[in-house]
Amino acid sequence: MTKIDLKGIHRVRMKLRDGSRVEYHYAWRGKGAPCFWKSGSGIEVGSPAYIDALAAATPKGGSAKGLFREIIIRFLDSAEFKRLAPRTQSDMAKSIRHSEQGIDHKFGGAPSQAFNDPRIRRQALAWRDKIGGKVGDDRIRHLQRIVGWAVDRGHLLQNHLTGIASIYQSKRSEIIWTQAEIDAFVAGAPAHVGDILIAATETGLRPGDLHVLSRQHIHPTPGGRRIVIWTAKRRKLASLPVTPRMAELLDRMPEGRDRVLVNKGGEPYQHENYLGDAVSTWRDKLKIRAADPADRRPRLYDARGTAATRLLQAGAEMKEIATAMGWSIKQASEVIEHYVALSPEMADGLAEKLAKAEARTKL
Repeated sequence: MTKIDLKGIHRVRMKLRDGSRVEYHYAWRGKGAPCFWKSGSGIEVGSPAYIDALAAATPKGGSAKGLFREIIIRFLDSAEFKRLAPRTQSDMAKSIRHSEQGIDHKFGGAPSQAFNDPRIRRQALAWRDKIGGKVGDDRIRHLQRIVGWAVDRGHLLQNHLTGIASIYQSKRSEIIWTQAEIDAFVAGAPAHVGDILIAATETGLRPGDLHVLSRQHIHPTPGGRRIVIWTAKRRKLASLPVTPRMAELLDRMPEGRDRVLVNKGGEPYQHENYLGDAVSTWRDKLKIRAADPADRRPRLYDARGTAATRLLQAGAEMKEIATAMGWSIKQASEVIEHYVALSPEMADGLAEKLAKAEARTKL
């Protein structure tokens, strides 16, 4: 089982008369401590459901009284946390419970009033910098959300963590899959893996949305079909035209199969990460851009730039593309222009369409 580092949890292991063993988790050690988890419950230790159960068992903070851990527990039990997207809840739970670099490990045992001291900003930044990269930025963003909530609710007096700039700067906007690379990948990878890249480059959906894409998201239109899905990351309704190549993929789905993307055994992928892992594995097996540094090789996420061009070819307006991708119109234009420059074999008609689309946005 996954370990969690929320200090103060009391674990009791017992051997029953029939020889089986059972484990109980109590919110704190001592008389009257509530039991919030039992082995065999089906809840994984350290999961968001586990943390929710702990929060529900300690509405007054339990042994965390007066510590920042009490604020963490109250936040996890708050309406603000519960109305976040499931993916955001999961990401925050990971940031909180990480055994060595998590929010609770670093700050949970500190007096909550320490966050009213301006010096906490220096400590938080040093913690973020030590973690580094996008993960460090994500961790401090999650800490900021907790502190902001605590100040708003009167648990803290001041917020000394506002206005912190990110240290991670993504430089992957120019990394895209060329048509030749897509064709080589689809030809060389197993069909179920090739379908992942096809779906990604034809729709621009993120892995979190691709892995749940199903028949219910496909809707007929007078001129064909559209994909209509609530996106997991931004919780916005995306409406995307089904391109000819995506239509071929959908038409190949066996009768009775609901999910668009399935694994080798024909079963739905259990997690979105498996999609990216499969694409990266076969990209390397097929030696696509093998000469490039590892961090410059195309990944599944990099298919979104390619998808923007597909949407343009399908007749989508620049505004529609920007909305579907979650970009500004300027960013959508730049990505498409860059793709055209890298892939002259696909440039026929795109420059003219791009110019017309941009002209219409200025009217």
